[in-house]
Amino acid sequence: MSDNRSNDIAIIGMACVLPGAPDVRRYWENILHKVNAISDAPPEWEAELFYEQDTKQDDRTYCKRGGFLGKLAQFDPFSFGIMPNAVDGGEPDHYMALQASQDALKDCGPLDLASVKQRTAVIIGRGTYVNRGNAAALQQGVMVESILRILKQLHPEHTDAELAEIKRQIKASLPPFDSDTASGLVPNIITGRIANRLDLMGPNYLIDAACASSLIAIEMAARELRTGNCDLALAGGVNSNTSPVLMMIFSQLGALSHRGQLSSFDKDADGTLLGEGVGMVVLKRLAEAEHDGNHIYAVLKNIGIASDGRATHVLAPRLEGEELALRRAYEPVAIDPLTVGLLEAHGTGTPVGDVVEVEALRGVFPPRQTESPRCALGSVKSMISHTVPAAGVAGLIKAALALHHKVLPPTLCENPNPKLLLEKTNFYINTETRPWIHGSSKTPRRAGVNAFGFGGINAHAILEEYTGPNQAPWMQRDWDSELFVFSGDSRAAVAEDAQQALQLLREGGDALSLKDLAWTLNCNRPMGTMRMAVVGLSHTDLAAKLERAIKRLGDEKTRNIKEIEGIYHFKEPLGLQGKLAFLFPGEGSQYRNMLGDLCIHFPEVRSVFDLMDRAYENHPRDYLPSDVIFPPPLGSPSQERLYNMDSGAETVFCANQALYALIEKLGIRADAMVGHSTGEHSALLASRVVEVADDEELIRHILGVYEVFDKLNSTSDIPEAVLLAVAGADHAFLER
Repeated sequence: MSDNRSNDIAIIGMACVLPGAPDVRRYWENILHKVNAISDAPPEWEAELFYEQDTKQDDRTYCKRGGFLGKLAQFDPFSFGIMPNAVDGGEPDHYMALQASQDALKDCGPLDLASVKQRTAVIIGRGTYVNRGNAAALQQGVMVESILRILKQLHPEHTDAELAEIKRQIKASLPPFDSDTASGLVPNIITGRIANRLDLMGPNYLIDAACASSLIAIEMAARELRTGNCDLALAGGVNSNTSPVLMMIFSQLGALSHRGQLSSFDKDADGTLLGEGVGMVVLKRLAEAEHDGNHIYAVLKNIGIASDGRATHVLAPRLEGEELALRRAYEPVAIDPLTVGLLEAHGTGTPVGDVVEVEALRGVFPPRQTESPRCALGSVKSMISHTVPAAGVAGLIKAALALHHKVLPPTLCENPNPKLLLEKTNFYINTETRPWIHGSSKTPRRAGVNAFGFGGINAHAILEEYTGPNQAPWMQRDWDSELFVFSGDSRAAVAEDAQQALQLLREGGDALSLKDLAWTLNCNRPMGTMRMAVVGLSHTDLAAKLERAIKRLGDEKTRNIKEIEGIYHFKEPLGLQGKLAFLFPGEGSQYRNMLGDLCIHFPEVRSVFDLMDRAYENHPRDYLPSDVIFPPPLGSPSQERLYNMDSGAETVFCANQALYALIEKLGIRADAMVGHSTGEHSALLASRVVEVADDEELIRHILGVYEVFDKLNSTSDIPEAVLLAVAGADHAFLER
């Protein structure tokens, strides 16, 4: 296989239900907001999950925490033409996978499913161990009869009629097991039911490769597409209920966390936690997906698979096996691992497993070649726990969304394990939501996804960003705050406008989206001559600020309101008579993670930081502007470079250009532009005094300015005032 588009597979649809997330959008937002969805088992499970601190005394488990779906596990049988009595007593995996498959197909955008239904594959990763449905069937048969025999031996005085009534009551307390429910307990019927209900006639089958199941299922689907056996494929994994049997197995193996927290790569990590979930993706050959106008989240380049061979134990991770899977992913497609900017690790939180995984990565990924590490390392298991056969697809969906939105998602880790030996690697534990700045003109953004199964089966997937015309819908809808503008022709009218909004908040509660309310207030309605602006962080925050603002507006002594918390009103409206000027700041205004929040939500802002990095792509120095502005969150170097004359000026210029790009996109025009220090340079460009035709000319301009600036900065006898003046000079002056 070679690295060419003919083998590229497009991810055109995705769906999931994972702890704390009923759908893909909430899953992504939870990740960005570092939501820990690991919790105690739902109360209704108390009768089935057993808790005991000392596992040596019996077969009970010492851990009642995990990533549970709870009420998120919902299924409407009527919408699929299934009778409810066939669902009761069946295995939930069957129905959760069916619902997720339908949702994933709906997510594809324009899709003529009728034309490809005969060539659509369904491949799912799923464990074949005893599950909830099987356990119920076992109880209905063998266990009930065993209980009755024991009861009869202990209490021979019971009549046959009494025993029959006891049997009837025991069976009534259990899920039904009959001809309607039996098919819901046969493992391969999961994919067969999907093919049946959705009328798909390609191959359908299950993959059981433990924790690597769903990633290998996706690889099998990609093979079906590449060989021409099918034209569309549904693939993923499901583990929608954590059975007591599985908990007992992991307890006996000593794999579960006594702390009740899955802490991937943390020095305090003491084990994993089991979780529930389902994830499905729709795959299609890239060229055909582009031709058909399907949504495209990311491109699947390759998946490498390898077994551990003769390890010290069949359940122990083996370095050689994990390394081999990584090499089998990168070498056939001639992709340099150093071009990977995000690594979604297996990261189960077991001390041995995490260390071996990073050691395998060190064996394949080149050592650090720059001042700062540039590959973010993390695991979504720290937020949702280990969903076992669905773990791979959970990580793949996360990585695909990270590429799609150009965001480096966080992982939950407080103190990285020093045994990982990350100091000389290109990896860093990413604990914050950060913009994915990427200035390379040679390669796109890339991500890797690990899924290593106990029993010695390993898989590694390589994903690449898609930048073509068919990009999937944006999912980052919720911001940290919203701006609300109230207006009227008098203070009383402004207060009344605010009062109406407050009433809407009280009536709608959390169900009322702040974004929708802001749109209603700010857009497509006439604005009065007097206005008030309020920044709301949440429903509660906005309600409290509105109450305070309304009270202050009613006070005749209040002339202006300028609260740093986000309430602004002026008796004499600003800007009605005067003109607007932009002042671009200079050195001293820079700070770490400058405009990082805007980069995440506005591509126009991030693209300027990308451009600044690209300007220094082939520069002899070993750091980029983004290394200085957005350093790794843990163990990052000092801020000295941020305030150096040369790199400090670059960071200020970059932020000025990025902010101006957003302001220009919003249609705000200035009557005058001025700059302080390096800001003079930005003012010259923004006002078109210095004109550049395209990005390449701007890069040449940037390099021309700052190369001269570097030379002048190295000459100690030149006054600082002269250096600052040169930073704002135009290119023609510098050439002279």
